[in-house]
Amino acid sequence: MKKLTAPMQIAEELAAKIANRELHPNEHLVESAIAKEFNTSRAPVREALLMLEKDRLVTRVPHHGFVVKNFSKEEIHQLYDATFRLEEIALEKAMNNIVEEDLTRLEEILNKQKQAIEDEDIVSYYNHNEEFHTTLFSIAQNEFLKEMHQSLRRSSRPLSLLNMGQGNNLSLSFEEHCQQFNALKNKDKEIGLKAIRDQEKRSLKTLDIFYIN
Repeated sequence: MKKLTAPMQIAEELAAKIANRELHPNEHLVESAIAKEFNTSRAPVREALLMLEKDRLVTRVPHHGFVVKNFSKEEIHQLYDATFRLEEIALEKAMNNIVEEDLTRLEEILNKQKQAIEDEDIVSYYNHNEEFHTTLFSIAQNEFLKEMHQSLRRSSRPLSLLNMGQGNNLSLSFEEHCQQFNALKNKDKEIGLKAIRDQEKRSLKTLDIFYIN
């Protein structure tokens, strides 16, 4: 496992706080305060904030510094459009490459997702959800697609956690992943693509309630 540098560790912890809404949209991120919190100088903090800016989790405001990104409704729709289109491509490619060992791995992840639902653990479910997608993109065997998707998923992490916490979205997400799994197993592209598009529509319908503009 690659060792995290100090800026990477700070970026990861700040990203988690943004995702968990401990840091709120438009909240000013004071470099000196963050440096004090992590017992470091401002240099690694600035580098961490630049990483988060690249992941579209923070925004730089002239003469003010960095603030937590406040997505507009249009940006969310564009972000999800790009994300789910990549997932459609990956599903089709994975369908051509998948072997029994891959199916076993995906099934193990689905079992962990199911357990997270039973435990009502949204963060655990989210982590296994990401594992499902990462595994699927690995099966697709295209590193460029995988890297683009991971970048988009980092950007949407706060949105995903917000979405998953509403109503019965965890169970619906699990059902959609099961449909994708069965589609891969049975080489049924139409069923797999429908599951992805259903997930996209459901996610956006939920987020549209919170992001009016």
